[in-house]
Amino acid sequence: MLRYWSIVSTDPRRVALEDVEIGGHLIRKGEGVIVSLIAGNRDPRVFGAGEGECPADTLDIGRNARNHVAFGFGSHQCLGQNLARVEMQVAWPRLFERIPDLRLAVAEVQLDFKKNSIVYGLTSLPVTW
Repeated sequence: MLRYWSIVSTDPRRVALEDVEIGGHLIRKGEGVIVSLIAGNRDPRVFGAGEGECPADTLDIGRNARNHVAFGFGSHQCLGQNLARVEMQVAWPRLFERIPDLRLAVAEVQLDFKKNSIVYGLTSLPVTW
């Protein structure tokens, strides 16, 4: 799910410090590039759609998404990524174990996502049990 709905919805902008070739494209010194984490998380060459598989741009929680960049990469990795992983592995299962009837209180189409925000997510998550 992190690969599909990454929390950061802005794309880092960078300026080439020297001429460089990336993916067969020459980027000259001083030219700007936009690094799309969302596109990187849906790259069919990485999360591809082999025969009988879902396309890379669809949510498939069974897909091996080990190489996602939802938490950034390298020196720009999210400091809170380990906390987020613990929450997903421990807290969420425990929550559903303790409140098995937990469910959305509204139809999924009624969920409101933040707009014009660096951090992607819901404005609220109405639930009931």
